[in-house]
Amino acid sequence: MDYATVMVHLDASRRVHQRLHLAVQVAVEFQATLIGLLALGEPEPRSIRYLMDGDRYLASYNEWQSRVGEVARHAFLGATDELVIPTEWRAPEWATAATVQGEAHAADLIILGQHDPADADAFADPHLVESVVLQCGRPALVVPYAGAFPQVGKTILVAWNGSREAARAIHDALPFLRRADSVDVVSWGKSELSSDLWLSPARYAVEWLARHRVQAQLHDFEAAGGNDTGQMLLSRAADLGSDLIVMGAYGHGRMRELVLGGATRTILASMTVPVLLSH
Repeated sequence: MDYATVMVHLDASRRVHQRLHLAVQVAVEFQATLIGLLALGEPEPRSIRYLMDGDRYLASYNEWQSRVGEVARHAFLGATDELVIPTEWRAPEWATAATVQGEAHAADLIILGQHDPADADAFADPHLVESVVLQCGRPALVVPYAGAFPQVGKTILVAWNGSREAARAIHDALPFLRRADSVDVVSWGKSELSSDLWLSPARYAVEWLARHRVQAQLHDFEAAGGNDTGQMLLSRAADLGSDLIVMGAYGHGRMRELVLGGATRTILASMTVPVLLSH
């Protein structure tokens, strides 16, 4: 199993070049087709309908989208011009989070950027990452908006709590795990969960990885709650020198309402290294 197609979401954010650089690196590593997906959101419907100058607002928005789209396209072409892998550029008009979810089905891995609340030019929907991760049916590699990441996937931390989402995540991350120099499985749980038969012990993860020729070290710790778990995982990643966290994404989304698990919410808000999330 390998990633045959990698898709990267591009917008007008300050960190889009960092995301693009990492996407190129990953696509080259797996000799995968790289798809650049431009998604900037859509104009505010109320502004078009109720403002006296709604037509002017719409024209201004379309002009901005066209300008940003050209900058992103040239950045994508410049970053991939000399690559020997296939590339593709997609720029659906007024692409929303739902558009990204649908387009992601054309890829094996989608690369997104963490929401930066201080970046006014980033994708307009602050819940883009959460909605895509929970709804697209593909693993998502989320790149933090702070920090530099010259490489990813050499030292991997796998977050394991025995759940379906955790099992899905290590399966979806197997191409990275097979190429890693070191893999650490970090397990946590509460004592009252020990009788839950649907939660499997951490040794299952280590044994499963070994069958796929991945040698992993096991680390156990106790976690008091969701937010505490997220901070502990980030702390362990720093201690172990991890350049990638692999974890299941917990939660559900209906319409515009997103309900995330505590650890997932903490990681998405405070991530310090790229995180591969799978739901």
